[in-house]
Amino acid sequence: MEKIVIDKQKCIGCGFCVHSHPEYLVFDEMGQADPVGKEVESKDKNDLLETIEHCPTEAIRIEDIKEDN
Repeated sequence: MEKIVIDKQKCIGCGFCVHSHPEYLVFDEMGQADPVGKEVESKDKNDLLETIEHCPTEAIRIEDIKEDN
């Protein structure tokens, strides 16, 4: 399963990703992007990859996360 991961050391809270994809990202209490934990849907992946490409600090990535059963 693929999920969005944010590098909090790099995130400056510009908000581009949060405003572009509110179904996947919100602001945390520090004003940084925070993934909601939702699995990346295939229909959204290309748009998310474009947003990731435009992140000014390269703080966003999509990772294949294995879930424990």
